[in-house]
Amino acid sequence: MTFTAPKIIASLITALWGFTLALGPVNSKSGQPNPVPVARDYIIEPTTTTSSTLFIDPYATAPEQFAALAVNLGWPVEEYETLVRVITRESKGIAIAHNSDDPMGGSYGLMQINGFWCKGKNSYLQKAGLITSCKMLLDPQTNLRAGLIIFTRSGWSPWGTAK
Repeated sequence: MTFTAPKIIASLITALWGFTLALGPVNSKSGQPNPVPVARDYIIEPTTTTSSTLFIDPYATAPEQFAALAVNLGWPVEEYETLVRVITRESKGIAIAHNSDDPMGGSYGLMQINGFWCKGKNSYLQKAGLITSCKMLLDPQTNLRAGLIIFTRSGWSPWGTAK
């Protein structure tokens, strides 16, 4: 038996064809490419949702994420959109924002809370037991809790925002 080039090529093609048939199609779409994964397929939704808990979307803007955190810390869910606007305007979502030029004793954090609320031992936020110094307002959770205390007392007026 002599092996010539056409016989070798025909044997290889037959073997490959048989091997392919034995394996079967890769998926039920029979050769169509797999769909491109989408980020939303990997977002884990909370198992239970109440009116006072928001999912913090990792793909949202910083102000949107911090506003969702604020609602999870006790802010009314109805204030979410206003929180996004205030955080965007005041700090652009930068948690450690500090404006030392503010004439009311500087402004601190996400909501740019004036030093008026935190300066001195008898300041409103210190009496509330939330902070011991204004620098503590550079922590996002502390800042949002302080904002809620101020909002509960004065509404949006300290931020110059009407509902």
